[in-house]
Amino acid sequence: MFRFCRSKCHKSFKAKRNPRRVRWTKAYRKSHGKELTVDPVYEFEKSRDTAVRYNRDLWVDTVQAMEKLDKIRTDREARFWDERMANAKHDKAEIIKKDLIKNQTLIGDAEMRERVEKLKERRDQKRIERQNKNKNKKKNLNIGLNNDLEMNDEQKSLNKQQKSVKKAKKTYRKKIKKMVIDRRNNKNKIIEEVDDE
Repeated sequence: MFRFCRSKCHKSFKAKRNPRRVRWTKAYRKSHGKELTVDPVYEFEKSRDTAVRYNRDLWVDTVQAMEKLDKIRTDREARFWDERMANAKHDKAEIIKKDLIKNQTLIGDAEMRERVEKLKERRDQKRIERQNKNKNKKKNLNIGLNNDLEMNDEQKSLNKQQKSVKKAKKTYRKKIKKMVIDRRNNKNKIIEEVDDE
């Protein structure tokens, strides 16, 4: 028998919803890295099946340890949240800048519009620099050499010879294929003539 904390959980369960896909559940938050999951503090909270004989001193120590662990856990969760939000803050700023650039004409303040214009120019320059770097990488990637190094005359002549050898091999293969096809056709003709007789 299942016990549910509220009716919406029960309804979701009856509708066979996967809790890892429903955004407000703990399972979703943990599986998507929204909450702290792997931490030694959680090991203490696990229930244990072994029976412990009652001892007042042990009981007092346990309660005090629980309070300390609770404080440690809340501190770590707060730190984890702060780190997550620091990344989100950067992303939010980028989204705001994008919106400003996109809707430049709607800005009433002339000074602000100029600042957005400069921001757009800087972004365009960075994008062009990135594209140039990528082009250079692609150029260097094919040869495995830098642009300033050039091939010697001997290396060029060797490359030409290798290309001509490859060409000759291709033509030779084509001729052999033609011969094989012609022989097959001849055999088929001979077989047909024998069948006709």
